[in-house]
Amino acid sequence: MRGVVAFLALSALLGSCSAPPAPTTTTAPTTPKAPTRPVPVAGIPPRYDLATGVAVVVTPQGERRFKVELAVKDNERQRGLMYRDSLGEDEGMLFLFEEMGPLSFWMKNTWIPLDMLFIDDDLTVVGIVENAEPMTTTPRNPGGHSRFVLEVKGGLSQQLGMVAGQKVRFEGVPESLWQKKPTGEQVKTP
Repeated sequence: MRGVVAFLALSALLGSCSAPPAPTTTTAPTTPKAPTRPVPVAGIPPRYDLATGVAVVVTPQGERRFKVELAVKDNERQRGLMYRDSLGEDEGMLFLFEEMGPLSFWMKNTWIPLDMLFIDDDLTVVGIVENAEPMTTTPRNPGGHSRFVLEVKGGLSQQLGMVAGQKVRFEGVPESLWQKKPTGEQVKTP
């Protein structure tokens, strides 16, 4: 009896296994899969509806204009360019802070490499972090103090010859957000 039970159990087990399907004679063309990007478990939060302006960097090749989203409030600055698939060569984000300080940025949930131009009160580039590696929490800064950070597509600063010491100007950005204030005076955010 034990042998019959063992035989029935083995037959049931083998019967539940299926053979791989027979190969077909026609093959469909294969399309290479697009690289998958990490997606947060809870989904991608919607973008903020940010004010925009223009940041102009004076380079050896002439002025380079970037249409920028303005990150002014803490939640806007924390979100930055997270969850973006791409960034055009004439696009970016301008982070505006109330005063000079040792600013540091990371690339958490940022899917594309970025160049970060750190800018002081006098609208002079004080340092650049090039091609910041996506999806990391490593703090990045050029050392020293800055008040603004312009993020652009990774690799553009080298391609355009952008370096420390170059001047920047803002167009369409409320002056109250970037004009140099006398010592001790606070900048009011909208």
